[in-house]
Amino acid sequence: MKRDDLLAVVKNCYAAFAARDVQRMCTLSAPDCIYEAPGVAEFMPWAHRHEGHEGIAKFVAALDEHLLFDHFRPSTFVADETQDMVVVLGRAECRARATSRSYVNNWAHVFQIRDGKVAVFREYPDTAAQLLAVQQLRP
Repeated sequence: MKRDDLLAVVKNCYAAFAARDVQRMCTLSAPDCIYEAPGVAEFMPWAHRHEGHEGIAKFVAALDEHLLFDHFRPSTFVADETQDMVVVLGRAECRARATSRSYVNNWAHVFQIRDGKVAVFREYPDTAAQLLAVQQLRP
């Protein structure tokens, strides 16, 4: 795909995420898509491999159940036409609902595009900051 087409898919996906328009995210993603987020699933329920459109819905629902996004901004987009891939760098400022603790997350996202749709989304967040924010302190 051409660079502008790759970027349009990804930017539209971000716009849908910002609006919490899961149906639009699904339309922009392949039916067999994979959304992957690393982390300790015991404390970060969104942190695992999510498959298909149902997986996207569960991923977004888990994020929203546990985090409040005060700020979310993709800032740098790098498109590779030869691999139909887009790498995005950005920053989020979030609060954990359970603890009210805030954290800053400088992240990278990798999108693999197939036939004009997101086939694979992988995020590389600051999992240490996320874990410290969401984890309930234990005596």
